[in-house]
Amino acid sequence: MGDGRAMARAGSLVSKLESKICYHRDATLEYMETKAVVNEVIEEKEKLQHDYYALKDKLEEANKMIVEVNKELAAGNEETSANKKELELLKKKLQDWEAKKNQPELCASELVQVSQVQTRPVRQLEVPSEGPPGNDADMVEGSHARMLVNNLIVGQASVVPPSRDDVMVALREHLIKKFLEIDKYGGRMIGIKEMGKLNVKAFEIACAEKIRTTKVADASSKLYSLWQKRITDVSWNPFNTITVEGNHQEVLNVNDDKLQELKKEWGEGPHKAVVDALMEMKEYNCLGDRSIVYELWNYNEGRKATLMECTEYMGDRVQELTVVKRRKTRR
Repeated sequence: MGDGRAMARAGSLVSKLESKICYHRDATLEYMETKAVVNEVIEEKEKLQHDYYALKDKLEEANKMIVEVNKELAAGNEETSANKKELELLKKKLQDWEAKKNQPELCASELVQVSQVQTRPVRQLEVPSEGPPGNDADMVEGSHARMLVNNLIVGQASVVPPSRDDVMVALREHLIKKFLEIDKYGGRMIGIKEMGKLNVKAFEIACAEKIRTTKVADASSKLYSLWQKRITDVSWNPFNTITVEGNHQEVLNVNDDKLQELKKEWGEGPHKAVVDALMEMKEYNCLGDRSIVYELWNYNEGRKATLMECTEYMGDRVQELTVVKRRKTRR
């Protein structure tokens, strides 16, 4: 009987022990699952903190950039406003001159005021020996009879007003100066053309037709540079002086040896480019020093641009720039 009680008590203890083992095992499993979840939460928190600080740095950089852009926009708006006012003034004066074309003379006070916008002659005395016209060329101040305008001393009673032609030349020089500041070369409706400079395209086409190798670019550059240097050499004068009704005139010598050699070897394109450049120098009285003169040019129609076309074109550009800057500011 005693043994039976002992066995029953032992069985009860074993049952309790197994129950506790199962409990602790379940608790351990639950602990492991909870620990895994906590680790995931910690990793996610660290990732979020890292992303937060990264975004914070980017935001600070963006704020600095916005401040700089706002400063640039403010400076650009001031410059645009000043240019717009100047263009409006020039346009108004030009309209006034057009309205007074039929009058014999402009009043002295108006001419004195207008002459203050004149600039020194925009003339390039040093021409690059190589490279296409699209490269920047140094522009220095020169003087030549065609573009000189007498300086007026405002306030003197003995001032002699300049002619209408002098005033128009002064305005044209002023516009050339402005175009050189914003849009030096052509390729658009209105721009600057360098009178007396070779057309590089003619040499590229001629070399591409004659040289069927990868060296065509080098050959074109060398040929262009050679003839650009040659037409600026004052010792070469392919002109003849003839007398017409008692007046001496210079005409191009079509039989010049160098021109004939160029035409024979490279064709009509380069020959015409050289002839056109020489005739432009003759037209602008540059054969003496072989300099290059900047001219306002209408590229759509292939002719000299009028003053009204230039002022309207620059006015349109200012308006476009203003619209673009307003859009950027709104962003």
